[in-house]
Amino acid sequence: MPYPQRSIRTDMSEPVPPCPFETTVPLSAVGYYAIGGRARWFARPGSVQEMVALLGWCHRNQLPAMVTGKGSNMLFADDDFPGVVFTTASMQRIFRVSDHQIFCEAGVENSEVALALFDAGLGGGEWLYRLPGMIGATVRMNGRCYGREISEVASGIVTAGLDGSVRFRQRGEIFRGYKETTLMEGGEVVAGVLLELPGSKPKEEIRSLMEGYGRDREAKHQFDFPSCGSTFKNSYAAGRPSGQIFESLGFKGRREGRAKVSEHHANFIFNTGGAKAVDVLRLAAEMRQAARDQAGAELELELQCAGLFDASLLAACGVPAVPEPSRPGYAWAGLLRFPEGASATFPRTLLDGPLFDYSGLCNQFPQGLQVRVEQLLPMAEARREPERSFIRWTTRDLSGTTGDSIPDTMQGSFTDRLWEFGVSELFLGGQDGYLEFESTAAGHWIALRFDAPRVRSAGHETPSEALWGGGVRPLVGQTGFGMEFSFSLLEPFIRDGDLPLQCCASLGQGRFGLFPWWNDSGTPDFHQPARFCPVRLV
Repeated sequence: MPYPQRSIRTDMSEPVPPCPFETTVPLSAVGYYAIGGRARWFARPGSVQEMVALLGWCHRNQLPAMVTGKGSNMLFADDDFPGVVFTTASMQRIFRVSDHQIFCEAGVENSEVALALFDAGLGGGEWLYRLPGMIGATVRMNGRCYGREISEVASGIVTAGLDGSVRFRQRGEIFRGYKETTLMEGGEVVAGVLLELPGSKPKEEIRSLMEGYGRDREAKHQFDFPSCGSTFKNSYAAGRPSGQIFESLGFKGRREGRAKVSEHHANFIFNTGGAKAVDVLRLAAEMRQAARDQAGAELELELQCAGLFDASLLAACGVPAVPEPSRPGYAWAGLLRFPEGASATFPRTLLDGPLFDYSGLCNQFPQGLQVRVEQLLPMAEARREPERSFIRWTTRDLSGTTGDSIPDTMQGSFTDRLWEFGVSELFLGGQDGYLEFESTAAGHWIALRFDAPRVRSAGHETPSEALWGGGVRPLVGQTGFGMEFSFSLLEPFIRDGDLPLQCCASLGQGRFGLFPWWNDSGTPDFHQPARFCPVRLV
């Protein structure tokens, strides 16, 4: 069973979502298919922090949630959705990391990615041009076209976990093969992707390929009517493309209500005007059954169903679903699956990834600084033994740039004004008070407490190791350097089970890094608690 079997909550007395949103939004205006009922909330997180906060809000309030990019591969149900649909469309940042790497937030459209690669003179992404949708969704389904697929160039993916974490995943952790990824299991949402291209290519050659792919899409009449592109995945076992199978079975032009199979490509189902989701699914079910019975081909639906549907139609199309107890014969598809706290194992990763340049400048911040924050024991156990280590923060410095400018004359591990040298930094807390910790690979460290941005708390005007007692335990070892913190130290900064935090680095010579990254191109300033990421504790 892919989802928790429980009735969907429809009590909408909860506070408003923690990011820009609209209410009672017709999903027919969201997806390419121009089909769907209304969403009670339609949210637009504009950053990783807002995405994580929104997921936490949905989880705390037991609200059903679905995520979409541009809706280019989604069929929304005809019924209204009583929860939150959120789009990554406001996550639009794209910047060059190195000569052959470009980082894109999940909401950047595929065509914009192709154009950015063109501007950089990097080949290998031309096929993304005029491919409907956004890069996050393309990564989620390991999108492919013209013999290329996104797994070839996506070297790393940043995800927001439904468990409240933010992690940088290597391609081997995500991609499973032809149009299949671990992300399709519903436990993580793509927040950004690091693309790594093999090398430079003449711009004239890149432009020629892009324009050729655009002309081919037009020639295949892919944009004649609203659709979601290919309805079914190809099956290598079948020995020929799904479109050819359906064409041989006479499905071109077949209709069900206002849904119609394309006259030009038999694996496309169009909305010719006023089609319902049930029309599309009935036609898809008929196609799938015919392929099995008459061509011996077992085909998998590529179209993503989202919402409450007739359970028999979902089953006929091979779509995993969970029954809705209050409405016999109907089932949910496409819901995000929030984990239960009892399933957590420890140490539990809260944050894990590389530091990116603060302003998104190419080759400005050195690669090789990796940060990780872990929860070491459950909240219930931490409350019983509050002086035990509760949170661990570590940095792996493969670049050798932290602490490399500290004078040999500086004695002791607790070092005032450490921020004047190359340091890794961790901020914990929120707008009503926060902590700052700095550390180097050589074991130097400092800790500070603030009541407001850059306003030190009473008694903490002058940094002193004695102020922190046993609540801070510096770490230096083969796996990295950093600190462990007791629950008693951090408890005042935990809100509704969330601990806002932010990893940073200041390396001198104008080099500043962040994970997660911010959309801030101004003067670097880490003291912005409203931007800290609220990871979930269990």
